[in-house]
Amino acid sequence: MRDRVGEFFRERTARRVLCVALFLSALAAFKPLFLLFVFFVAFERGLGAASKFLRSRTKLGPKGSVLAVVAAVVGALGVALAIGAGRLAHLIIGARSTFPEHLAAIRSSDLYLKAKEHLPDTDRVVDSMKSHAEDGLHFVAELGHILAYALIGFILAVVYWLEHEELHEFHETLDQHSIIGTLIRWLEHAADAIAVTIQLQLIVALFNTVTTLPVLLLLGVPHVVPLMILIFLAGLIPVVGNLVSGVVLSVLAFQAKGIWGVGIFVVLTFVLHKIEAYYLNPRLTARHVRLPGFVLILSLLCFEHLFGFAGLFLSFPFLFVAGRVRAEWSADDAVTKVPAKA
Repeated sequence: MRDRVGEFFRERTARRVLCVALFLSALAAFKPLFLLFVFFVAFERGLGAASKFLRSRTKLGPKGSVLAVVAAVVGALGVALAIGAGRLAHLIIGARSTFPEHLAAIRSSDLYLKAKEHLPDTDRVVDSMKSHAEDGLHFVAELGHILAYALIGFILAVVYWLEHEELHEFHETLDQHSIIGTLIRWLEHAADAIAVTIQLQLIVALFNTVTTLPVLLLLGVPHVVPLMILIFLAGLIPVVGNLVSGVVLSVLAFQAKGIWGVGIFVVLTFVLHKIEAYYLNPRLTARHVRLPGFVLILSLLCFEHLFGFAGLFLSFPFLFVAGRVRAEWSADDAVTKVPAKA
């Protein structure tokens, strides 16, 4: 008896539709673990690069180099906690609790009222920035939840590299053209997309940090070291990261220099936001996703509209994975295409 169901799903179009449906369903089902996946990819790629570098410079084996890197990371984490990570956490939580009060003070200032007379949409702009900033502060302020996922992701990354050879052998036994093999390969594309996104945001975060440091020193804003850590970490959040750090810096500048300090950081935040959104991100992402900058920005706006704050993280990975899948299908079509007779 003919297996009509099996024949149907072996047909190329039906198989592709099934794979896409299963992949999207898996992403939706495991959506709460997205942050854990991000931490795992970040630590896995970092441990892999560092251990390979160490192995090339020493006589350590694969597992020994991984353990050496882990020891170095744990030591560096201890130093970071000693020099200000605790103060940074206290600063973020304090800024979140006092943010509404300082925003009300800014809105009642003479400079804001004068600007409102000439710019009627000032309230709308401030409300929009407030919404994004509150989302970002809420995200950053959930330190316990984030640190728990970071710890689990780090442990998974260590176990992955300690058992890398066994996992690679298992991967080689899979049929790459099967549905399971296809889904695992697409998951690898998603991991690559996250790794590229992290690399891009590291560049943006470094740019924001270096650009903001002279302003902090010029205004005499206190807590420079933890603020530098905050600016760098917030820069890892696409698009709204500098808004989050800008809000915290504006609150501290208001305390130190009054409304003029707030004005300086509002302008700086606006400039950095535009440079990131319309120059750095399109130019950096164009190296990995060959699409016009207009399409990248439009995709970012659409994903933010559809998924809210989380959409800012999903736009580029979606385009990256879609591009990889499209390239696979194009290559598959080219191989199986029957050449026309002369």
